[in-house]
Amino acid sequence: MKNFEFYSPTKIYFGKDRENEIGEILSSFNVKKVLIVIGKNSVIKSGLLQRVEEALKKSNIEYNILSGVRANPTFDLVEEGLKIVKDNNIKFILPIGGGSVIDTAKCIAVNYYHDGDIKDFNFHRLNPTKALPIGVILTISAAGSELSNSCVIQDDESGMKMGFNSDLVRPLFVIENPELTISVNKEQTAYGVVDILMHTLERYFSYSEEYELADEFALGLIKNVVDVGLLAYNNPTNYEYRARLMLASSLSHNGITSIGKAYSMPVHQLEHPVSGRFTNIAHGCGLAVLFPAWAKYYYKYDLVKFAKLGERVFNIKEADKEKAAILTIDAISDYFKKLDMPSSLSELGIKEEDIIILTNNVTRKGTRVVKHHLKDMNDEVVMTIYKSCL
Repeated sequence: MKNFEFYSPTKIYFGKDRENEIGEILSSFNVKKVLIVIGKNSVIKSGLLQRVEEALKKSNIEYNILSGVRANPTFDLVEEGLKIVKDNNIKFILPIGGGSVIDTAKCIAVNYYHDGDIKDFNFHRLNPTKALPIGVILTISAAGSELSNSCVIQDDESGMKMGFNSDLVRPLFVIENPELTISVNKEQTAYGVVDILMHTLERYFSYSEEYELADEFALGLIKNVVDVGLLAYNNPTNYEYRARLMLASSLSHNGITSIGKAYSMPVHQLEHPVSGRFTNIAHGCGLAVLFPAWAKYYYKYDLVKFAKLGERVFNIKEADKEKAAILTIDAISDYFKKLDMPSSLSELGIKEEDIIILTNNVTRKGTRVVKHHLKDMNDEVVMTIYKSCL
């Protein structure tokens, strides 16, 4: 186990109707004025925004609203949000939604104290040194941004999704009422299940010692999500299924499943160019296509770990490690199919001529390799994986 520092400061207010406490919660942090960040329509149609507004007014908390955040959030909304907070002397940001609105809020938070280009942090030119505090009301189980230190924003100009990691953007609190996710449609629920699994699987498949505690956390979470994800998909109004999925979303991306390990996210590195260039493609959808392709390339380097995953999660009993690994990959692919996920890039409208563009995006035209403890992903590896699932 490596030396590490584990930091997960976000307070979780979990359970039914907890969003109605938002005024009291913000007052406990001595907040007087907030910027609410939302998507397009769902928070308004559900009545959630109105309930939040009433709670804020009851606690004498002033607010402004930034609306219109889309999936694969963009820098233009960040700029708009920055103007609002600066013009109104707002020092706290309250995203209501999922990963897109949370990441938009995070980008606003770090750029409030930055006078340069708002893309500096996401494009790794600089590291943030200060940020506005954030609190979250979560409405979808997926990205895990509510407990993570990551922030990913889409740059439409270059067609690239770029992210940075900083503990400065870990929210102070998150309100998690599973009832708020019941209205999430089956398609978005499935995308979320895939995203939760991938945040955990990619940490699990990073280098481990023989008795790695983080891997036990990861395997338990993966098993839970595999079981409950399909149940929530087919029984969307079941509170307990939604509750387990919501908590798993948060714990999949706060660092507990990689504690004491160095980890990489190779499949995310492959997917970001896909949904970055083709913004109509959901992140979870791209991950569902790319993980089996990545696994089929890499499994021979890590037979024991693939076999262990298969036995613990899918009850695969096979003494031959290579056969067990292949069966495990097949089981994951079959699971994605049960969630009605696509299995090829062509189903997403991606053509062979797009592969070189996607590859160049990952490797920055051959100037970058994606580090991995088994085998780094260079141009050749990236292109091979993309082509294998075309």
